[in-house]
Amino acid sequence: MTDEKATKNKHLTDADRLEIQNCLGHGMTFKAIAKRVGKDQTTISKEVKRHLVERPSGGRRVKEDGTQVPNPRCLSLLKAPFVCNPCPKFHGSCGFDRQVYVAKKAQETYKTLLSEARTGIPLNKETFYHADPVISEGIKRGQHLYHILQTHNLGISVPS
Repeated sequence: MTDEKATKNKHLTDADRLEIQNCLGHGMTFKAIAKRVGKDQTTISKEVKRHLVERPSGGRRVKEDGTQVPNPRCLSLLKAPFVCNPCPKFHGSCGFDRQVYVAKKAQETYKTLLSEARTGIPLNKETFYHADPVISEGIKRGQHLYHILQTHNLGISVPS
C-alpha cells in the first residue's frame, strides 16, 4: 500500500466523484480512473454501477393497440464503463435510453444514505419495556432475532 492510498479517506469525496464523472466523459477505464482517484478499480466500478441515472430517449415506440414498447438497449451499456458519458452520440441523436453517471446526484444519494444509516430507532421507555420481555423470552427459546421481530409487531427492524 502506498503512502498516498494510506492517507486517503475511506469514502469517496465530492471531488472524487466529480473526477470519476470527468474521466468517464473522456472514455477512461475503471483502472485508469482508480489510479487518478487513489482507490481500487472495484470501488470505482461499484460506485458507477450503484449511481447510474436512467435518462429515457425522446422517441418511444408504440404498438397498434397504443401500448408503449420499451426501446432496445444499447450494446455498449452491457460492458464497462456501463454509461453513455463517453459516447459520441450522447449529446446527439441516439435512439436508445441513456445511462449516465452524475457526480452531483451520486453525492446527494451518498449523503442521504449516510444520514439514514446514522439515525437511531425512535425508542422510548414505554416501547423498550414492552419489547424487552418479548425479545428476551424468544431468545431464551432459541428463536432467531429476525423471527421474533417478524412474529411480534414491535415496530423494530433488523439492520440489513
